[in-house]
Amino acid sequence: MTGAERALAVLAENDDTSKKLVFHFNPTTISFTRAVQYNRAPNQANDPPVQFTGAGPTSMTLQVFLDKVGKGAPNGIQPEIDQLVSWTTVADVSQPGSGPPKLIFTWGVLSINKEKTLVGYLENLKVTCEMFDRNGLPLRATIDLTLKSAAAEPKGTNPTSGAESSRRRHVLRREESLHSVAHSTFGDAGAWRAIAELNGIDDPTRLRPGRELLLPDVSELAAAVR
Repeated sequence: MTGAERALAVLAENDDTSKKLVFHFNPTTISFTRAVQYNRAPNQANDPPVQFTGAGPTSMTLQVFLDKVGKGAPNGIQPEIDQLVSWTTVADVSQPGSGPPKLIFTWGVLSINKEKTLVGYLENLKVTCEMFDRNGLPLRATIDLTLKSAAAEPKGTNPTSGAESSRRRHVLRREESLHSVAHSTFGDAGAWRAIAELNGIDDPTRLRPGRELLLPDVSELAAAVR
């Protein structure tokens, strides 16, 4: 990227990044929310002790402005609207585990919880069309959407195990590999085997960006290298 170019925000499908929405204009405002849960058992003290019990998913709200007025686009912004709506629907609800596709939001160097991607599902969508051609083709619209993080649980893990609470998660970025993640996290590229085993990965060369990895804790890593 040259100094004259600017990074455009992109919303794409996790499993097929060719299905994407490239923002016409980058957002001017992005809101993040994340609920943190604590257990406060009542006692005789004024301030009961606080025990951290977990954190909820990250919810991101932003506004997208689409404009094809005077751009000579024969279909206007209808393809972008259709793409957004398709991310809220399911082709065949009778299939086990069916649901809308998981999406990835990226925008240049913007990071969320130290990750440059937010992987989740489109939770709310509001499309306000503001200009049409004489045949009713939409040419300009403001889109309000909410994306809520919801990465899949890696294979071979037990959410109720004691080790789960001490493990960290890492969303794989473009050009990253298990070796580079192991080196940057543990200072040892050879630790990639422990990461692969924990996540049920048979072929580490076929990982897609946006894949969430569960990282072993110190005790698991030590046991893996013995």
